Amino acid sequence: MRSGHGTERGPVTALRGLLVALAALLVLVGCSTGPADIPSGQSSDGAATQGPIAEVRSPDAARAKLALALADPCYSSPDPRAVWPRCGRWVEESASTARTATNALPDDPAVTGAVAAVAAAHDDFVARGCPGTGPTVPLDANSCIGALTTVRGAMGRLSSALGPPS
Repeated sequence: MRSGHGTERGPVTALRGLLVALAALLVLVGCSTGPADIPSGQSSDGAATQGPIAEVRSPDAARAKLALALADPCYSSPDPRAVWPRCGRWVEESASTARTATNALPDDPAVTGAVAAVAAAHDDFVARGCPGTGPTVPLDANSCIGALTTVRGAMGRLSSALGPPS
């Protein structure tokens, strides 16, 4: 059998068409995942879900999370110029650590003040377009180093406010 373009249609063409239709069907089925397919620890909108309430509200959990943040080279390096390009994720984790602290001790003015300082420093780092936060403005290394230094200072203030592990 010949088509209007002078080519033969046969079993190969029919098989090719069937394979394309099958591939399209598999793509459609793969895109129709429901709530049962959402991995543990994630919500349907892609955001992380809150863990157990006891852990989130525990001052010891906040101190443990803070200890990890303070051990990171983005905080502990004596030279912020050497580490700043790799610290975007650490700045995000610092903001998360601050939220954990405020959930653990919402009525402690020293903690809430330090948390506000961390949040402001985080927002400044992001607003400057520093690494790991999706640059939105022209990148200025000195500006980012200054912003990182501010986040580090705010995390030190949070450490003082939380106190040592019990």
